[in-house]
Amino acid sequence: MEWDGKIEQPTWTCAATGRVLAPGETVFSGLRLADGIFTRTDVSVDGWNSQDPATFLSWWRHLVPEPDRRRRSLKLDKASLGQIFADLKDANERPSQCFCYVVALCLARMRAFRLLSVVTDGGVSYLLVQDRATNAVHRVRDPQMSPLEEENVRKNLFEVIGTDGGAVAAPAPE
Repeated sequence: MEWDGKIEQPTWTCAATGRVLAPGETVFSGLRLADGIFTRTDVSVDGWNSQDPATFLSWWRHLVPEPDRRRRSLKLDKASLGQIFADLKDANERPSQCFCYVVALCLARMRAFRLLSVVTDGGVSYLLVQDRATNAVHRVRDPQMSPLEEENVRKNLFEVIGTDGGAVAAPAPE
């Protein structure tokens, strides 16, 4: 499957109403997967009720940034990554598996997951990880990404969180 791995940057226009969102205004952003491409949708509080949350892989609430404010360093948090992992862990599509694998590695780095082992089943490698909060064990397929797929997942992850990658703090272990 050909995958660009590209998500548009926020336009700060409500996708439901077409209204320009004001700096400091609360906005809901959602992540969808359609035809192998992740897309980000930004919706005002007023327009959020018209959205079907089941159509999103993940969604989050945040504020429209002030235009003159320098972009602050963003941190990937366990809760957001955990929700993305939960939404993608049973995916069969290659782009979703690639993204899920990277998210699982981030969660292991953040010590939300414990890496138990790497197993091979039918020539396919899997990570066995244990969720430290629930003790649930997950088998995550290693998609054996090409360098291009790795770059696309990296770009995709940074675009999902609304940065170019230069200002993102690496997930730190706790």
